Amino acid sequence: MSGLSPENEQFLVRAVSTGLYHDRTEALDDAVSLLRRREKLIEDVNHGIDQISRGETVPFDLGEMKAALQRHLQAR
Repeated sequence: MSGLSPENEQFLVRAVSTGLYHDRTEALDDAVSLLRRREKLIEDVNHGIDQISRGETVPFDLGEMKAALQRHLQAR
């Protein structure tokens, strides 16, 4: 028993039985990977908030961002 709630256990079983994952371990590994990514995202957001509160910002130009994205996509 993994200690999962009945709802999460049922979700895990369904994810494996429908073929989304090969087995329980693969599904749990993916879940932990997503939790790690979420933790890193929260850390990055908090770092950005700290930078803003210290006044460490740069002006945002949506037009320039769109142009840079277009240049990037055209270079591919």
